[in-house]
Amino acid sequence: MKQIRPVSILFLIAMAIFVWSGPAISGETLDFAVIQLGQPGTPQEAQPVMDALAAYLQKKIGPDVKIKGRYFNELDPALDFLHNTPPVWGIVRLGFYSEQASRFQMTGIASTRPGGYNKDIWRLVVKRDAPEDWKSLRGKVLGNMLFETDAAACLLFGVPPAQLPFTLAGTFRPLRSLRRVIKGKTTGAVLDRAQYEALKALPLVNKIKVVHTGELPASPVVWFGTPDERTKRLTAILLGMKEDRNAETLLKLLQTDGFGPADKDLPRFRRDEKATGCFP
Repeated sequence: MKQIRPVSILFLIAMAIFVWSGPAISGETLDFAVIQLGQPGTPQEAQPVMDALAAYLQKKIGPDVKIKGRYFNELDPALDFLHNTPPVWGIVRLGFYSEQASRFQMTGIASTRPGGYNKDIWRLVVKRDAPEDWKSLRGKVLGNMLFETDAAACLLFGVPPAQLPFTLAGTFRPLRSLRRVIKGKTTGAVLDRAQYEALKALPLVNKIKVVHTGELPASPVVWFGTPDERTKRLTAILLGMKEDRNAETLLKLLQTDGFGPADKDLPRFRRDEKATGCFP
């Protein structure tokens, strides 16, 4: 039997290493999930936007990498999807990141910029004649970013929900929540920056007041698992979208003024699954 010389074996090993560790990502995927709990609409209605984002990225990266996107605005279907069909990356609400980042090994790679701002602002609004101190409030506070109750309490108030003098509840209809606040049927509502900016154009704004605010990271773009060569390519494309005229309509549909670098404050808002407090 003919023997392979040692030098030939070393050559074959070197070739194998080159094949497996090279920068090519042919045959890989960049499937993603956009998880925006509490946003109106249905996943079916949002799917054309997911398809448009996938097509845009596909054109930039090339046909060798397969890309599909899904949208979720309810918690249980989103968690089922992450467990059973793990995506590579996603765009998630801050509360979802805070609550689930450790479980699904999320790393922030970019940030959304709704309205062109690098940060979001959450505001607790109440009736004009309500107490000025939020710690004096009782009853129920509604908001479409409050579905992740534990995370939301920590993000805005710095304490777990059990230590709040009122309860938090998610809603898909923040405008209706404001009407309930004005009528005295609900204690308060939490609005993000975009919602509050829209409210300022309505007569309702004169019937409420802000009693508490928190400046927080905007919805992050996250990578699930260990970042790799695909991460750099994807991030570069996302950061370049604002300057790409072909992405203008898509960015409007995504409700972001381009993408910025990952928020440096994001990691400190990761909650520990086993912790009883807020953040480490």
